[in-house]
Amino acid sequence: MMMAIMIVDDEPVNTMVLEQLLHQHNYETIAVSSGEDALELLMDPQAPSRYDLVLLDVEMPGISGIETCKRIRQMAGYEELPVIMVSGRTEEKQIAEGLDAEASDYTTKPIKITELLARIRSALRYKAAVDERKKYEARLQYDLDLAQKIQQSALTPPISNEEIDVRALYLPSKKLAGDMYAWFQVAPDRYGVIIFDVMGHGVSSALITMGIRSILPGLVGNVQYPADVMSELNRQMTFLFSGEDMQSYFTAVYCYIDTTRRRIEYVNAGHPPVIVTSDEGVCHLETTGVPVGMFEEPNYEAKEIALKPGMVLHMYTDGLMECYSKDIDDGIRWLEKDIATYGAGYADHVAERLVPKIEIDDDLCLVTVKLV
Repeated sequence: MMMAIMIVDDEPVNTMVLEQLLHQHNYETIAVSSGEDALELLMDPQAPSRYDLVLLDVEMPGISGIETCKRIRQMAGYEELPVIMVSGRTEEKQIAEGLDAEASDYTTKPIKITELLARIRSALRYKAAVDERKKYEARLQYDLDLAQKIQQSALTPPISNEEIDVRALYLPSKKLAGDMYAWFQVAPDRYGVIIFDVMGHGVSSALITMGIRSILPGLVGNVQYPADVMSELNRQMTFLFSGEDMQSYFTAVYCYIDTTRRRIEYVNAGHPPVIVTSDEGVCHLETTGVPVGMFEEPNYEAKEIALKPGMVLHMYTDGLMECYSKDIDDGIRWLEKDIATYGAGYADHVAERLVPKIEIDDDLCLVTVKLV
């Protein structure tokens, strides 16, 4: 396909000479006599894919070449369009003005044919590389969007009945997240709820997250009890990511809720403490073991608390603490204070008031479990 070059020059003779020269070298040309006409053509929605380079005269009536170049750069889709400025003046100041206007290159009159053609070839090679990069970025963006939809589809929908209400707030810092949650009704009166946070961010942690998420339904259905669930997850992690270049781990909390026995059994594998509120006050489900995948055969200790009417479990990842403070203890104190202040509306407070005020640089997840 022939490359298309726009010639912007108010002198008909100059335009004719350039057109003949470029046609001889298999370039298509489009000629206009003013900066205004050039900008009008470039405003066409199809124009960014139509023009490959602009040869722009500096001295023209109306809008100068330098001002035209500045306006081109302000137009969407033309940030990297090659613009070669052509001028009869050779002063360093004017050359600097052209380059400051973000021209790609600068040449002087009388035109030296060999030099001009070389500059055009160089600019078009650059444009070809830019176009190829944009195609790659578009393909990558498509893949990321699809992966995000797949990850979002793995999120467990809320559950609400006469015994329990479980729902989540999920805010990834990037397209893909290393945070994940899930809950399962493993028997008519028993529920398993897990939240976990894979080391790192982006694609690599998201792949691990989805791998772990995919094995949870079968694992929780067959094993159920928190210490056994964590031990099996650890076995899977060390099996899949045992090499030095692949080592990874995640923190997690798994709560096994028995509404008949009125007990909550849990394991906290290096995760931020679950904040439990009830009419009797506040308590924390602190760490009972190391992060999953950090060691080959860790010992996970399960603990129990009594299930009290009106009890609420607030399970979250460290991204929520960091909304308050980079200091862990300070972040937990502020988090606990806001939970006491906003109660059942805490998740709405985080989404509508807390997060919009800051720029989150970590994935954020909050699971709220309300018990009757």
